[in-house]
Amino acid sequence: MSDSNRIHALPLHLANQIAAGEVIERPASVVKELVENSIDAGATQIDIDIEGAGNQLIRVRDNGKGIHRDDLSLALSRHATSKLHSSEQLSHISSLGFRGEALPSITSISRLTITSRQVDSECAWQIIGDSTEPSPAAGLDGTTLEIRDLFFNLPARRHFLRSNKTEQHHILTTLQRLALSQFNVGFQCKLSASSQLKLPIASSPEQQQQRIAKICGKTFITNSIYLQQDYNDITLHGWIANAEAHRSQTDVQHFFINGRVIRDRVINHAIRQAYGNQIPAGRQAAYVLYLTMPLDRVDINVHPTKHEVRFRDARLVHGLITTALQEALSQSNTKLETVTPAISDNIEQPHIAESSASPYQSPPKTVPSTPQSEKITSTFGQATSLLHQRYVVTLTSDIPLLLDLQQAEQALKGQQLQDAIETDTLRSRPILVPIKLIAEAALVHAAESHIDTLNKYGVHVVATTDGLMIKSIPSLLAQADIKQLVQDLIDSIVEDSSNTTQLNHILQKHLPAIHISGLTHAQQVIDQLTDFPLNVNWCKPLDQQTLIGLFWD
Repeated sequence: MSDSNRIHALPLHLANQIAAGEVIERPASVVKELVENSIDAGATQIDIDIEGAGNQLIRVRDNGKGIHRDDLSLALSRHATSKLHSSEQLSHISSLGFRGEALPSITSISRLTITSRQVDSECAWQIIGDSTEPSPAAGLDGTTLEIRDLFFNLPARRHFLRSNKTEQHHILTTLQRLALSQFNVGFQCKLSASSQLKLPIASSPEQQQQRIAKICGKTFITNSIYLQQDYNDITLHGWIANAEAHRSQTDVQHFFINGRVIRDRVINHAIRQAYGNQIPAGRQAAYVLYLTMPLDRVDINVHPTKHEVRFRDARLVHGLITTALQEALSQSNTKLETVTPAISDNIEQPHIAESSASPYQSPPKTVPSTPQSEKITSTFGQATSLLHQRYVVTLTSDIPLLLDLQQAEQALKGQQLQDAIETDTLRSRPILVPIKLIAEAALVHAAESHIDTLNKYGVHVVATTDGLMIKSIPSLLAQADIKQLVQDLIDSIVEDSSNTTQLNHILQKHLPAIHISGLTHAQQVIDQLTDFPLNVNWCKPLDQQTLIGLFWD
């Protein structure tokens, strides 16, 4: 047997270059790994400079906690990480990076300089290239990595890179996905002399919508539905485009699990199934969705790029996503048509100063109040300003109005609930993971004795040895405290099963109060309020006194 056929250990530099082939596909891969490290370091601002589409220079600066001087050289060695200490942690990974392969892989195919300073350090410390000893350097708190001459020692790999324009596009797409996943981090990137990306921290819902609009386009936000569904310890929220707003490409398909960018077949199939045949063949849905779930119920350690995941219960996640999207799309499709405002001739029209500014910026001095004895049928106009994720200013027929959308949405749901009960069309929805309610035998017996009444109100329960298993609830109460809802219903039925008024009141009481995520979400609620008169208790003409009182509170 020749020596070339004998088993031997690979040289370290060759092993690192092979690992680099798995982790580093193109300059965008380097940007992803470095930015994720910055996010894991607690950075709130990350600045990226790109030259030559990443071939010449990739510089990533952050204001994170930095690296201790004694750990700098260790950070460039394989399988060295601060994010994992035991095998038990593999099932509870919260950081974006943890393998310890990124920096040594990048070092093996580029000329790397790392400069870092911790808060309590007198100066920054720096390692250049293959040096193993850090030297003092000037620098602010945080870490700066400079990657020069990517693939300088692997000309074949560099040969397979695309044009500068294409590689810049991949870098931009990578940064946009990371920015969508981390609203609490500000990003600034200079891709070229003529191309820059600036995304300040987005703390409020409106700022988050602005970031999404900047990345996904205003058309997406304008034609999207905001949804939020909670299933025990799993939460799904985000924006999905109306079925009519389908696209030719998958460029606006973003899904995040626990802050991580994910591309997963189970998720993709669930979303396609939710839209069904509402989207023509060959067209694509658009969405920005966030799934939060316990770390031990999803395994992200199944692929070097960490884009794919494995769920402990894939069927549960699939069903959760499909059900939530179908419900949101269904509610969107059944929204009431906008009615043209019709105001009685005998009601004095209020005068409003001519101004293009928001009513918050320039409230009118006098706005005659609408007589309470008159019922005015009208839409509630166009949302112009939002406050406290609850109050919205609208303009309809030149009347500035202040709406309490939290109360308005509850009134709308209450009306829908009452109508469904009266017409015996109250829809129930299955709970993907049935909820167990520990109850005494008397309560279990009462539930079994009045099972038809519970079913009429959209509640399906099954007796167990020590209580009840709740299997479905009214669709309109999906966000309610399910255990308390069922408990209250059964208690009321035991007291008097014929008192439908009391039962209806219990359902109304459990209607959840929503938070309005932005003006688009506000307008979606407003457009459904056309059957209400203008003199309801959650709608007031916007005069100076009302405005001052609102801010004073």
